[in-house]
Amino acid sequence: METKMTRNLPRVASLLTGIALAVTSTFAVVANANELDDANTKALAQELAPARAQHLAVTWCSACHGPGGRSVNPIFPNLAGQQKDYIVNQLINFHNLNQWETWQAKDVTHEGYVEMWFKDITGWRKPYTGYVHSNDYKSERTPRNEEKAWDFMKGVARDLDQPTMNALAEFFSKQTPAAPATGEVNGNVAHGQALFLNGDAAKGLLPCQMCHGPTAGGQGSIPRLASQHADYVYQQLLAIRSGQRQIDQMAALVANLSNQDFKDVAAYVQSLK
Repeated sequence: METKMTRNLPRVASLLTGIALAVTSTFAVVANANELDDANTKALAQELAPARAQHLAVTWCSACHGPGGRSVNPIFPNLAGQQKDYIVNQLINFHNLNQWETWQAKDVTHEGYVEMWFKDITGWRKPYTGYVHSNDYKSERTPRNEEKAWDFMKGVARDLDQPTMNALAEFFSKQTPAAPATGEVNGNVAHGQALFLNGDAAKGLLPCQMCHGPTAGGQGSIPRLASQHADYVYQQLLAIRSGQRQIDQMAALVANLSNQDFKDVAAYVQSLK
């Protein structure tokens, strides 16, 4: 027997369907608005990135890396004319160190995975634990100073978004490279040239130019070394050989080179334009 309630069931069902459709439409509108807002935010970040990058380069980066990325202090690398992809990768590395330390603070126990993840992302092992620098070059670099520089760069990169990193890399890559340094260096340029161009089969060293190019200009994510400070290059080679800076393919190549070989290669690339 049909009752008033059963007679109204179709109307109730229709009403509920309408409400459901309205709610679904509302969520769809909100979702679309959020997507649009995200797109607008990303577009704005992209638009503002070049100006922000130039401001950072002038007000922050120049304090260590010099005007236009031409460093006057041999412990800080020249950035002018450096490969864009290399700079982007290094900024990402420093940025990601903040994530690594967050993981560390949470007492992550799956160390094998974390170590692999950390190594692949950063190419670095923190902290530096002891350059025996003596007086090989004019500047002194101590573990304490290394850690300060590390922490400073980590702090600088922490809040950089990807568009700004890209714009910073673009800015420095287009600057006129530093002129080759003059003055005394503690390395044999001729021997460094031979190692760079020809390698040393007896020591397992392939020619450096195979990756860095015949004029040490670099390519893509492989850095430009031409006119780079000899002191900086020397320190990086020490760090790579010791495993403090983890670049496996490089570590294997330089494993049998002496400190003097490092000085010679560093002196040679510093002399290039």
